[in-house]
Amino acid sequence: MKPICHLAASIITGATVFLTTKTITPSIACFLVGWLVDVDHIWDFYKNVGKGFNIKRFVNAFDNGEIKKAYLYLHSYELLFGLIFLCFLTHFNYLLAFTTLGFAIHLVFDQIFNPVKPLTYFITYRILNSYNKDIIFKINPKKLSS
Repeated sequence: MKPICHLAASIITGATVFLTTKTITPSIACFLVGWLVDVDHIWDFYKNVGKGFNIKRFVNAFDNGEIKKAYLYLHSYELLFGLIFLCFLTHFNYLLAFTTLGFAIHLVFDQIFNPVKPLTYFITYRILNSYNKDIIFKINPKKLSS
């Protein structure tokens, strides 16, 4: 899913949280986490392409298939399960619960709208497949930026 779509989904989610809770802090947390999970793509860029980051080069690297290894460290069901576990441990700490919600929505939308295999967002699956994008994605992930 493109970052702009995650931005829209996160705005809607954050607004819904605000309308439900009448509290701004969890709304902002839900919004920010739902959108900013994609910062891990910057790591993928540096590991695959190297230095010289700028937005145009970053987008082109994904569009031109320069990304050979998909690390996506934050795109991880294991991380989601850890957050859910922490929610239980903290008796559903308000801020943590809504942060987890924003993260979960991001991950679920990526699973639905990206051309990925069912196990792609398990980091153990990516590790076992050496982060090879040709194995973990259904198709060559050109124009895939989330």
